[in-house]
Amino acid sequence: MKPFKTHRQQLSILRGRKMVINDGSKAMRILENEGYYNVINGYKDPFLARNASGQLINPEEYITNTTFEEVHSLYIFDRELRNILLKYLLIFEKDIKSKLSYRFSEKFSSANAYLDIRSFTNNPDQLKQVVELISIITNTISKHAKRKETNPIKHYLDNHQEVPLWVLTNQLTIGNINNFYKCLDDSLKDKIAKDYSDNYKRNYNISVHITKESLMDILKTVNMFRNVCAHEERLYCYKLSRPARSSNISNLLNIPTTYLIGNLFTVVAQMKLVLSKKNFNELLRAIKDLFSKFDNKFLTVTFSDIKLVMGFHPNWESLF
Repeated sequence: MKPFKTHRQQLSILRGRKMVINDGSKAMRILENEGYYNVINGYKDPFLARNASGQLINPEEYITNTTFEEVHSLYIFDRELRNILLKYLLIFEKDIKSKLSYRFSEKFSSANAYLDIRSFTNNPDQLKQVVELISIITNTISKHAKRKETNPIKHYLDNHQEVPLWVLTNQLTIGNINNFYKCLDDSLKDKIAKDYSDNYKRNYNISVHITKESLMDILKTVNMFRNVCAHEERLYCYKLSRPARSSNISNLLNIPTTYLIGNLFTVVAQMKLVLSKKNFNELLRAIKDLFSKFDNKFLTVTFSDIKLVMGFHPNWESLF
C-alpha cells in the first residue's frame, strides 16, 4: 500500500517529475477539492515523457514545460464533455423507452405481459436471457412496491393491480432496455427500428433503412458510454473493447467504418440516426463550442492530438 502523502508532498513529487506548477496555492486547492488520483493519475498520460521507442520513461517524468494547469484543463474539459454527451444520451434513452413500451404494449395488451415468457423471442439460445430479464423486471417492481413513500409503480399496483410498461420503463436502466430489446421477437425489433427510419426521413427528407442489428449496436454503444458519463470516468480516451462494426450504420451515415471504431466520435455519429435533427445539431454545436473553448489551453501537447484520441480527425465536421 502506498504511504499517505500530504497535498504539499504531492506537489513536491510532481515538481520532482519535472512538472511546472505556476501557482502552488491554487494547485493545492485543486488537489484538496478534486483529489490527486482523479486529476493527476486520471489525466497525466498525454503529458508523460517517452523515449525514442515510445516507451514511458522510468522513473516517471513529464514532457518538458508541462504545467499543472494543462493537466487540470484536460480534467475540466473531460468533465464538461461528459455533461454534454450525457444530456443527449438521456434524450435518446427516454425516446427508446417510449418507443419500446408503445410497440410492446400495442402487440401485447394484456396486463403485465412483460412477465410472460411467451411475449418474447422463442429462440432457444436466448431463453436464459429472457428469464433473466423477467427476473430483473420482477425485482424492480417488488423493490418499488415495498417502499413506504408513494411512487408510480406502487400507485399502479395498489390501485390497478398492474404496472403499465410505459411506467415501468422509467425505472429500468439503459442496460435493462438494451437487454429488453434483444429479447423481443424479430417483428417487434423491426417495427421499433422502422420508427427510427421514419423519424430520420422526417428530419432529413432521406429514406433510410435502420436495421434491428444497427439499433442493437447503437444501444450497446450508448449503454457503455452512458455508464462512463454517469460514473464520472474518463470519457475523452474511452473506447469500446469490442466495438460493433456495422456496415449498415457506416453506409447510412456515409462515414467509413475506419472512423467508427468504438471511440467518442462513434457514439456521437450514431446519435444522428436516433436523435431529432434539432437535438443532433445542438449536440454538434455544443461539442464544437467546447473544442473552441479549450483549443488554446494546451502547450506541451496539441489539442488536435487530444481530439484524435477521441476519434475527431481534422475533417470530422465535414463527415456530417
